Amino acid sequence: MKNLLIIFAKGPEPGRVKTRLIPFLSQETAASLQEAFLLDILKMSRDVKSARIIACAPDTQHAFFQRCEREEGIRLIRQEGEDLGERMKRAFQRAFAEGFEKVVIIGCDSPTLPAPYINKAFERLADNSVVVGPSLDGGYYLIATKAPQPELFSRMDWGTETVLSETLKRLNASKRPYHLLPFWYDIDLPADITFLRQHLQYLKMKREAGLAETRKKLDEIDP
Repeated sequence: MKNLLIIFAKGPEPGRVKTRLIPFLSQETAASLQEAFLLDILKMSRDVKSARIIACAPDTQHAFFQRCEREEGIRLIRQEGEDLGERMKRAFQRAFAEGFEKVVIIGCDSPTLPAPYINKAFERLADNSVVVGPSLDGGYYLIATKAPQPELFSRMDWGTETVLSETLKRLNASKRPYHLLPFWYDIDLPADITFLRQHLQYLKMKREAGLAETRKKLDEIDP
């Protein structure tokens, strides 16, 4: 398998994940929601035509990551680097050094992301150097390359609404061909939870299955 999907994830420790949802949610509830998101993303990604890895922070020994490895048969690696850009840059470099030819990175903030978007990213790399999945909050939910692109990950104001525009500025300046996937959304703020609930209701009405863990956790928060 020459395609690789890397899922960036933090260990679901209360007070260390989904902090912008606190105090709307308790630290414990925010952490358990993060756990539900990753479980649903893992189920979704079974339909992706690639090998899969979880890039874990702070390390691979967290009990939840060990459970994912055991239940999904998925490989774990440790995120390495001082900031998100450095960690993504090193993950790409490692993947290409291992012989993968097309690599996609996603996070855990978009639990409703459809698997076809990820498959499309791999397909579009045939004719493009980079594929970006733009997020409504000004960042991106996916980035894919077929060679290291270190200049896309250094000196970036991560976590701000300028990440996407700065990334596109650098891609345009490089003159390399790139492709933009459709916009999608992240779950970072309390208002995003409200939108997520409505989206899940829509999917239920359309009889589209999936996201069982996220649905269950939201029902526990507010039945």
